[in-house]
Amino acid sequence: MTTDDTRSRQPASPGLAEAAAGEWEPWAGPRPSHGRMNRLAIAAFVLGLLGGVLGAVAGVVALRRIRRTGERGRGLAVAGLVLCGVWALALALVLTGVVSRPDPAVGVRGLRAGDCFRVDDTPTGTRTAPEEVATVPCTAPHDAELVDRLPAYVRHAGEAYPGTAALSARAETACRQQQRSYVLDPLSLPPDVRLRWYVPSRVEWPTYPQITCYLAAGSTPLTRQLRQDATVVRPEQLAYLMATRELDEARAVLAAQGPTAAPAELRAMVARTATANGRFWLALSAQAWPAQVKEPMEKLIAEAQEAAAYWRDAEKAADRDQTLRLVAQAEQRREPQTELAVRRALGLSTVQGEPAR
Repeated sequence: MTTDDTRSRQPASPGLAEAAAGEWEPWAGPRPSHGRMNRLAIAAFVLGLLGGVLGAVAGVVALRRIRRTGERGRGLAVAGLVLCGVWALALALVLTGVVSRPDPAVGVRGLRAGDCFRVDDTPTGTRTAPEEVATVPCTAPHDAELVDRLPAYVRHAGEAYPGTAALSARAETACRQQQRSYVLDPLSLPPDVRLRWYVPSRVEWPTYPQITCYLAAGSTPLTRQLRQDATVVRPEQLAYLMATRELDEARAVLAAQGPTAAPAELRAMVARTATANGRFWLALSAQAWPAQVKEPMEKLIAEAQEAAAYWRDAEKAADRDQTLRLVAQAEQRREPQTELAVRRALGLSTVQGEPAR
């Protein structure tokens, strides 16, 4: 046999002999296991239905093994991964909702100063707090806004429940004081808004003896926040409101009680108002005001200075008639339009219930 004969009997390409014997395969890698299902793929699908991180881990590992071994189950592994993704998305949506949106149904204890909420009714008297209130944005219709929570009493351990009447008396004094700081400009309050409060019940008394002060709407729901304190108003607005508050309160008391007060009480009211008037124009004079406020503010200061002489004379008046006559002359020095011009320039309320700008 020649060399040419030997070559003519060899296969035309490598592997044909093995193919003839059933041993050659036309792809690289291990031989597929066509009848075997990958167990991790099954586990990934089941865990994906139940939710959890393990389903995603099992799915990734299963895909790697299937790629290497050729086992069946790729579809189950992918389905498990998809299900895990759906669970993760649902959980993220739930958590986002909890963080970004206040719980619409919370107890009064969960409220903070400035929160707006809805209640079933706004009683004129005192009552204990409801178990749940619906919190809403202050721009949505609501009928209450929390002012503050205060200790009902500085009590001793084991002190007996004092009753709603005693708690109500304490609440009225304490809540009005808090409202004074919460709403620095009473003119900004709608005319039908009233101060209300909840007092602790007998059951709450041992563990939560708190008074809850809130502003309640009248017949018309509120659609804005009523808060007007140092955290809300601008610095120049705050300076004016703090300067005028003492004088406004003294004048209001004098106008309401002065005509019928005993001589000594009347004299004390006049002295208080005279002192407040002096502090008023001194505080305004010491402040640097924006350009648009300067002209009306200078006029207001001049009117208060003019009135000061009449207040001093009223303090020294010999009798009630002369005192009241000098008080009236002091009040005439103040032009209402001047104060309105100052308020307008500052962006403060000029009529009852108008919000500040």
